[in-house]
Amino acid sequence: MSRNNNAPDKKKIKTVYLPDKGETIYPMSFLEGLTPEEEAELDRKNKSRVSASAKERWAMLSAAITVYGPILLCCVGAFTLAALFLYFFLR
Repeated sequence: MSRNNNAPDKKKIKTVYLPDKGETIYPMSFLEGLTPEEEAELDRKNKSRVSASAKERWAMLSAAITVYGPILLCCVGAFTLAALFLYFFLR
């Protein structure tokens, strides 16, 4: 059988990509027990700006380092001890 040269070729379907607008199709706030109205009000409250002086920013940074520094050092120390254990005992 020969191919019919008069048959129309299949058209390629062109894919159209729409830009992401950052909107959700359906709000997932109900997972936290909030209605969409409550979530909008909460977002409005959270978007309010709080300004801090340089002295206050330095105090916040030093407090964060004071609180989280020992935790970070414990984690680094635990990984170091585990690495040393693996190095010496599994060599």
